[in-house]
Formats: sequence, C-alpha cells, structure tokens
Amino acid sequence: MDWADDVLAMDDAVLGTLRAIDGGQNTHKLRLYLPGRDVPDPMSQDEDTFNDCVVMIEAGTALHIGRRRP
Repeated sequence: MDWADDVLAMDDAVLGTLRAIDGGQNTHKLRLYLPGRDVPDPMSQDEDTFNDCVVMIEAGTALHIGRRRP
C-alpha cells in the first residue's frame, strides 16, 4: 500500500482488513470507495442486482477521477 496514492475498499469489512494489515502507516490513504456506504457484492445474485452494482460503481468514479494528493 505504500506506493499507492489512494487505497479504496468497496465495503467496510474490507476497509477494516486493510487497516489491520497496514499497521497505521497508510491510514490517510485508506477509505471507502463510496464515502459512508458499502458497495454490495453482487456475486451469485441476479443480473439486475449485478447491473445496479455496476451503475453504483460507475457513478462513484467521479469521486476519484483526476483526484491527486499534493
């Protein structure tokens, strides 16, 4: 994670795991892909659920494209 500008987790459980393995060195880089909201895992769900997840992820890209840390 040291080389990354940002480390984005799709849900709070993954974010917690990243924080645990990071040891506090990159806390400022770790955050949810969608602030305050998990992106649901569409695995083994129907096509509509998968498509809803894709729309959510695509909409979230605006939060990250062109964003750079000083």
